Amino acid sequence: MVKKAKIAQNIFFLLGALALGFMIYKTGIDNILNDIRQTGWWFVPIIGLWVVVYLLNAYSFYIIMQDGSEETKQIGFLRLFKLVISGFAINYITPFGLMGGEPYKIIELQSTVGIQKATSSVLLSTMMHIVSHFIFWMVSIPLLLFLVPVLSKVVELGIIFSSALSFLLLFWAYRVYTRGGVDRALMLGSRLPFVGKSLTACRKQHQEKIDQMDALIADLYRNRKKDFMASLSLELFSRFFICLEVILMMQAVGMPITYGKSVLIESIQSLVANLLFFMPMQMGSREGGIVIVFGILSLPLSFGVFVSLCKRIRELFWTLVGVLLIKVRHD
Repeated sequence: MVKKAKIAQNIFFLLGALALGFMIYKTGIDNILNDIRQTGWWFVPIIGLWVVVYLLNAYSFYIIMQDGSEETKQIGFLRLFKLVISGFAINYITPFGLMGGEPYKIIELQSTVGIQKATSSVLLSTMMHIVSHFIFWMVSIPLLLFLVPVLSKVVELGIIFSSALSFLLLFWAYRVYTRGGVDRALMLGSRLPFVGKSLTACRKQHQEKIDQMDALIADLYRNRKKDFMASLSLELFSRFFICLEVILMMQAVGMPITYGKSVLIESIQSLVANLLFFMPMQMGSREGGIVIVFGILSLPLSFGVFVSLCKRIRELFWTLVGVLLIKVRHD
């Protein structure tokens, strides 16, 4: 088990290093240096802001993990903090969003708490992060109507679509929280071509373990509601805290904006980026979202390009940190 975990760790590290090099190449060394010179010391609080964000995410994860069992008591907060930073870094550099970071965290935790607890806890933590996005988007919609009274038909349709989508996804999340979702996901996956038969065989072979994971997922909402609300609240607060980043970036170029506008910028760009989740490293999707919202708010598009590049540089920094942390041993 330890040997397999070590091999997986080395693979994640190697892929992360290669992807990071590709990201720097695509962004351009000259673009990075020019943006750093233009932003100046403002990059210190911009990058430092994410220490707080990752601490909030890690504490949300820590609350989920601490169910009172002897195994989970061995999981320290700093270990989860490390896993959160590395997990986000791996997710960022892999296509389809959650194809790397979540398996990495499960592999790192299973030797301590077992595969069922590791899987259910990581899935719950991921669900908290996703649901906080849904709530964040739904809160942003009335703000858009308040800040931009006259909207185009395309934007109005986008509001209706995103509202309906967020509501449906919240309903889906509620079902997962109350019933679990591993068995259901495998059941739906068994209908897919190519992999359907393999997933059906896996479900039959490991039905007992799958049921245990679903029970552990549902247990948080059913029997630990205070922990559930605390974990979700931390994730949601982190979403609104992140909005300070755009304020700092715009301050760096001498164009202050309100917190309300920063919420809209963060909300719409993250919505577009998540709709295009299959784009590796979110190349183009985030930039497109920022250009859209800057246009809606009648802000100069050149500042949108600047914010996009600042975000890319900040992500490069934390991706580097996350990849390096993969090689850091835990106690």
